[in-house]
Amino acid sequence: MITLLAPAKLNLCLRVCGKSDSGLHNLDSIVVFCQFGDKISISLADHDSFIRRGPFAPLLTASDNQKNLVIAARDAFRAGGGVCGPIAIVLDKNIPVGAGLGGGSADAAATLRALNIMASTPLSDDQLFAIATRLGSDVPVCLASTPHRIKGTGNMIYPLDKIYAEALLLINPHVPLSTAAVFKQLAPPYNQPLPEIIEQNAVRLCRFGNDLEAAATTFVPEINDLLTRLRKIPTCRAARMSGSGASCFGIFDDIDTARLLAAKFSSDGIWAKATKLHPSDKPTNDDI
Repeated sequence: MITLLAPAKLNLCLRVCGKSDSGLHNLDSIVVFCQFGDKISISLADHDSFIRRGPFAPLLTASDNQKNLVIAARDAFRAGGGVCGPIAIVLDKNIPVGAGLGGGSADAAATLRALNIMASTPLSDDQLFAIATRLGSDVPVCLASTPHRIKGTGNMIYPLDKIYAEALLLINPHVPLSTAAVFKQLAPPYNQPLPEIIEQNAVRLCRFGNDLEAAATTFVPEINDLLTRLRKIPTCRAARMSGSGASCFGIFDDIDTARLLAAKFSSDGIWAKATKLHPSDKPTNDDI
C-alpha cells in the first residue's frame, strides 16, 4: 500500500487579471502548501473500490465535484496510458469541503502521484501534468505541492524558491463556499498582474491581497469576522483569506502559539488547525 499526503493549499496572494477566451478567469497567485492535509492510500485489490473516511467525509456526498475527483483522476490516469490493475483507494478527508484550501484538487493530484508509483506502465511528468490540467485549475500546482506562482487559468505554473513562514493557523467557519459562485460575482475592471516576485517571506507576500475576498464575503460574511479576529491578535504577523474562501489563515512566529489559538477558536465552534509549510520537494510517501 502507498499512502500520500494531499497537502492543503494556501494562496498567500491572489489577483484576478481578466478572462481567457474560454470564459475562465485569468489569475496571478502565489501558492504554498501545508504539512496538514488529506491522505490518499492506494493498494492493489481484486476490484476497484473507493472509501471515504475522516471528519469531513460525510460532507462529500453533498458535493459531486469533490466526491468524484479521486475517481476522475484514477480513470483519467488509465485513459492517458497508465497501466494499473484493480485498486482500493481510501481517502482520509481532513480538509474542510469547499474551503478554498484545494482539498479536492490535492486529493486528485495525490491520486495521480500514487498511481504513477504503483503502475506497471507509469506516465511521464508531462503526461501527468496534462491530465492534471484537464481535471481542474488547481490540480497542476497540487501535483507539485511546492511553492509556485500560478498564472492563466492555473495551467501555467512557475516554481519559486522556498517561502518562509514559521507557523500557520488555518480557520474555517464551517460554511462551504462554491468557487464558481464566487467567480460569478466578479466584474471588470480587473486587477494588474503581480510584480516580479523576489520575496521569500510569506508575511510580505500576503500584502498583495486576495481579489476574491470581497465577493466571498457576500456569501459568507463570517470571513470578515475571522479576518478581523486574526488581525487583532498581537502576535499575528499577517492574515488573509485563501483561494475563494471561506478559510482564512494567520501567520505566527511559533507553532505553540498557533496551537493555543487553534484550541481557542475550536472552543468557539470554528474549525481550526495549527500547521507549518510543507517542507519537502516531494509529497509524503509511506510504503507499507
